[in-house]
Formats: sequence, structure tokens, C-alpha cells
Amino acid sequence: MNKPRTKSEVKRNQILDAATVQFTQHGYAATSMDLIAKLAGVSKQTVYSHFGNKDELFITAISYKCELLGVGELLPENLGPVEPTLTLFAQGFFTMITSADSMAVHRTCAAESLAHPHLSRLFFEAGPLFVIDKLANCLTEYHRRGELDIEDCRQAAIQFLAIIKGEQWTRLEFNIEESLSEQEINHYLQSSVRLFVRGYQSLS
Repeated sequence: MNKPRTKSEVKRNQILDAATVQFTQHGYAATSMDLIAKLAGVSKQTVYSHFGNKDELFITAISYKCELLGVGELLPENLGPVEPTLTLFAQGFFTMITSADSMAVHRTCAAESLAHPHLSRLFFEAGPLFVIDKLANCLTEYHRRGELDIEDCRQAAIQFLAIIKGEQWTRLEFNIEESLSEQEINHYLQSSVRLFVRGYQSLS
């Protein structure tokens, strides 16, 4: 049974919800702490009591959004057979990164990368780097079991994630209206997983 949230936790989540919407829709510079407080239904003092400054609120809001998108749940704790497990991961990862919310976060952080590079680095650590490390640990376990033969699991994780993005993610990144069909996307993901597994399959 989940423990009821305290008033402080409820207010904190209200602030994060408001901040996430504002930051992803309007960017870092155009979003004020005053507006976030107003939209969250709290005082400005309450916002600052939870988050010391705008930078802290920005990265916490982006990390919070990553959490809501299910970044930490892409891989099961108990790993099953390689190809089915990586296929499910690929489908989940692709669905996550191509969602409207995820693309909004990506565009916001990319837009702020020149003016506020430290914020982009913090986002990279909270999102992409977290997924890379989690997948690398998964591949390390498959290597330990002898199911895959991978010399550099971190590099292999980066390769796999890059393959999964494919054409559809690129279309979305450049706001190309024409979309691939669900059948085309599923075929691409399944064939990409097979290609990856075949490339690193243990020969023993």
C-alpha cells in the first residue's frame, strides 16, 4: 500500500508539473519563477523553499519528466532471453523517445545548449546517460552469461540506441509531417534487434 503524500510533496509535484509544461513549451529564458508559482497555485516563496533557484528547478523538472516517461522502467530486473528482451526494450525506448512530451524535452534542451550548456549537461546525465548506463549493464550481464560476446558493452549500448532511433525519430526531430506506418516501424525495430544480436552473438 502506497504511503499518502504529505502536503509538501503534493506542492512539490504541483510545482514540477507546472514547471515542466512551461519549460518544454516556452523554453528556459521565457519561463519565470513567478509564473510557475502562479500556475502551481503556490507562493513564490514556496517555489524557492523547494528549489533554490531556476537552474535547480529546470533540471529537476526535466528529470521528473524523464521519470514520468518511464526511463527507469525500460529494462526488467530479471533479464530473459536476449532477443525478446531487447525487442521489448527497443519498442519501449522508441515509444518513449518519439512521444510528444519526449520530443518537447529534447527540443527544449537542444535549444538551451548554447546559452545554458550546464543545463544540457545535467539533462544528458539525467536522461540519455542514464539509459546508456542501464543498457550497458544489461549487455554486461548477457556477456557474463555467455549469450553475447561484447568487448565494450558501453559502446555496444550506444550503437544499439542509435540504431533504434531510425528514420521516424529523425522525421520527428525535423518536424516532417509524413510518418512511417506502425507496421514499418515495428518491422524496422525487429530487424534492427536481430542485426544487433547477430553481430554480437557468442560463437561458442
